[in-house]
Amino acid sequence: MTKKQFKHDFLRGLGSALLELKTCENPQQYYDIVHYGCLHNTTYDMQCEGDRGWYLYQAAQIVAGDDILKNIIARYARSFNDDWLFDQLTSILYNFAEDGSEDARATLYDKYTVMLEYLTHINVKTRQYRTSPDRDMFDWLCVWLTSLDGWSAFKRIVTDVSEKLLLKDTEFFFSEWFYDNSKGKFGEKRIEKYLQKQSEKSAFIRAYYETAQAWDKRMYADERPVPTIEQVLAAADGQEFRGRGIAMSFARTAKPEDIEKLALAAMNETNIKIQLELLWPFRRTADFPFPEEFLLKLRESGDEKLRDIAFDIMGRNPSEKTHNLALSLIKSGEDIENGVSLLAKNLRPADETLLYEAVKSFSIHRNEWAWHSIFTSARDGIEAMRGKPKTDILEYLYRYTLCGSCREWIVRLMHKKKVLPEKILQECRFDSNSDIREFAARIKS
Repeated sequence: MTKKQFKHDFLRGLGSALLELKTCENPQQYYDIVHYGCLHNTTYDMQCEGDRGWYLYQAAQIVAGDDILKNIIARYARSFNDDWLFDQLTSILYNFAEDGSEDARATLYDKYTVMLEYLTHINVKTRQYRTSPDRDMFDWLCVWLTSLDGWSAFKRIVTDVSEKLLLKDTEFFFSEWFYDNSKGKFGEKRIEKYLQKQSEKSAFIRAYYETAQAWDKRMYADERPVPTIEQVLAAADGQEFRGRGIAMSFARTAKPEDIEKLALAAMNETNIKIQLELLWPFRRTADFPFPEEFLLKLRESGDEKLRDIAFDIMGRNPSEKTHNLALSLIKSGEDIENGVSLLAKNLRPADETLLYEAVKSFSIHRNEWAWHSIFTSARDGIEAMRGKPKTDILEYLYRYTLCGSCREWIVRLMHKKKVLPEKILQECRFDSNSDIREFAARIKS
């Protein structure tokens, strides 16, 4: 594997890179790439695919664990503008600490002390928002500490947070996430028994316990009544989030004749913002009840959002005309993104090669969204087709997607379609995505 190939795979989190480190004669040749990956957040969407702590720790240990650990510790001591990078470094340090590194353990607890002290000086009353990245990062650290040191860490954190933070502003500083995560680790009965007993001794922990009870017993408001068509039309005033929500709520249970009224109102509307609100339910919730002529005309609109919604709606209603439009958009290069999306929803066996070529023609960049839409559409199109794909399109999607979450679904689809090569299955055992690793382990067992 060349350095270029290794960098391509490693920054995507592919197991092939970790296998290369484990099997090559000189893993140190990849030091710069591993070092960069550890100290920078290269995950496309950590919220969906999870952190890469285990993966990066494994790589760091092979090339130069102690050296990289020192640099991680130095970076961890500074403040963070990127909370996802903080999450990643915390996870790497956890893996070092779990494997016996006292330096990593001390670094985590030093950060815990510093962040706890910092939070005690936040003036909640002057804050514009009821959220705080610093509080969220502190929560993440606390979750990792309870994974590292178990019940003793939980008791320490509850005591510290109660005494130092909760009585300042319980609503702001209390974290339901940490509480729920702890219940999953230690059991709800054990948590309840401990907090109940300690709350009798400490007014601070009582504040924590009462807030926890409020979360456990919270009641959701009854669902609002389904709006009428008249209420939907009255609410469509161009305020997109309000109008869209009401229109979608209506469309979920509306009768066919009312869906037609909504579609007619959208077709006759001249205000673009209002028209978007009225058309919104036809993207995902309801089928557009009229022929595609209106949508074909709409896709030529000068407004980008109207064009996009026209393609979304056409995708729900496959037809010969929309299929031919998709072919034309791809072959002419006029609009590959919408062409792929539309073709994938109208996909026929004879179209697979064209779809594959269209996907390969599109550049992939971390800071752009279009490639992600194209990859997702292509995957869905192949999944909807009967039988095995005739091209290597799924392997291409697997190799080149930046998104570890999408890679998981591609691997699952390859297995479902019976085109998952043994080589890729071996790689999956070392993927940065833990769900992929677990999936591969089940198949191999």
